Amino acid sequence: MKAAVITPYYKEDISVLRRCHLSVLDQEVSCRHFMVADGFHNETVSNWDCEHIILSKAHADNGNTPRTVGAISAINSGFDMILFLDVDNWFSPQHISEALLLKAQKPDIDIAILGRHIILPDGTVVEGDTEDSTRSHVDTSCYCFFESAFGLIPVWGMMQPFLGPIGDRIMFLAIKQRNYKLAWSNKKTCYFTSNYRCHYLLAGKRAPSITNDPVMAEIVSSFNQNRAHFQARTGLAFNINYQENGTAS
Repeated sequence: MKAAVITPYYKEDISVLRRCHLSVLDQEVSCRHFMVADGFHNETVSNWDCEHIILSKAHADNGNTPRTVGAISAINSGFDMILFLDVDNWFSPQHISEALLLKAQKPDIDIAILGRHIILPDGTVVEGDTEDSTRSHVDTSCYCFFESAFGLIPVWGMMQPFLGPIGDRIMFLAIKQRNYKLAWSNKKTCYFTSNYRCHYLLAGKRAPSITNDPVMAEIVSSFNQNRAHFQARTGLAFNINYQENGTAS
């Protein structure tokens, strides 16, 4: 199978882009990296061994538009498995191999879900994430879509920008609503950089004053007001329920 890895980027430091890109080049199996600049491209990336797609403006949707553009480009270039890697994350060399192993073991699956290490910006490894252990959430960088699930990928580009901070949660709800067949890996092959308050607390550290935590009450309120538009765009119909512990379902 031909694998493509899609990475949207914005104004990140070149060292962050390089770490991400090198982890794709280091995969045990052949793959192609699609790096999509969301309005602010880094010319250095044009010299790398990747597909460099440059969008003319930023879309302010947490990478959903460039993510979708890159994936559609890869699909129509003949790739039949699509993985996503946010620019501040990276893969171990076995990441794509593990997805292929899951597919070999269960040929009828539509999506493989890979495990992740949660890493704070200072390098601290965070253990005990409840959503990972209960399989109630999947980060974007842990998805591998096979051809039978390609029809779901445009949902990332169809959801309204205010849903960007929880785009992976919307995608997980969409997967469950459409009953795609999943296989979960017990191995952690993705390294996820977290700046979420809950992960600082799990590590026994004080969270910084500025984190990536979405303002869920505002997002849910906006979704309730615009649910009909979301349904018209995506063909999906569900509610977002927010709990005070910060989770959504």
